[in-house]
Amino acid sequence: MSWTPCDAGLTAFEPSSVVLTPDPPVIGSPATFVISGNIGNELQGGSVDMTVSFSGLPIYSSTSDLCTKTTCPVPAGPIAITIVQVLPPIAPPGDYGLQVVARGPDGSELACVNVAFSLVLPSTSRTSSTNSIGSGSGGGTGGAAGSVGAEEETGVVVAAAERAEEGQLSRKQRMGRREVA
Repeated sequence: MSWTPCDAGLTAFEPSSVVLTPDPPVIGSPATFVISGNIGNELQGGSVDMTVSFSGLPIYSSTSDLCTKTTCPVPAGPIAITIVQVLPPIAPPGDYGLQVVARGPDGSELACVNVAFSLVLPSTSRTSSTNSIGSGSGGGTGGAAGSVGAEEETGVVVAAAERAEEGQLSRKQRMGRREVA
């Protein structure tokens, strides 16, 4: 992942870092972009325009209220803008671009950042038997009742895949198991 300011002439917001989690992002999972920097004057609100491109071609754009990405009013000084984007499972792996433009309440451009990143496929490696349901610490009870931990979900998918390979599950059962993960 790399980033650059797209308009060095803007002085209202000086970006200092962009952090992407996870890096690289995984198809079908959320990706979190945190753009940090300093803002010169207090802002009462504004908007954030986001454009995603694949191989240089725009494929998605949206506009959000700035106050959903950070706390408003935004005082002068350090600021962090957080963008969480769920990457659709149909997205192809490859090189992507993200342009984020922050605008003031009057629509004036305050900041612009370009982010280049690669999107990867989910891991297809098998996990050890210690990640299966009911084993390991906690047994999946760390969250709400009936929730399944991430390691346990992996165990379900692996177990279903192994049984499917052995012909023990019908196509309908295999599809139902995949929806669990």
